[in-house]
Amino acid sequence: MNLIETSNLQKIYLLGDSEVHALDDVSVKIQPGEFAAVMGPSGSGKSTFMNVIGCLDEPSSGKYLLDGID
Repeated sequence: MNLIETSNLQKIYLLGDSEVHALDDVSVKIQPGEFAAVMGPSGSGKSTFMNVIGCLDEPSSGKYLLDGID
């Protein structure tokens, strides 16, 4: 079983009449005891992704399982 599993995560923020796609179709599987790094340039969605997997924010769409729990 995966400790963390995301499927097609999207996070969209509305900014006036514009949509900002902070996460766009992010899928990952992390096994218990496995180490993972989230890397990318500024503005690529690292903090947004960490907020979702830390249960501080909800994705706009997609699925997130933490230890098998939705």
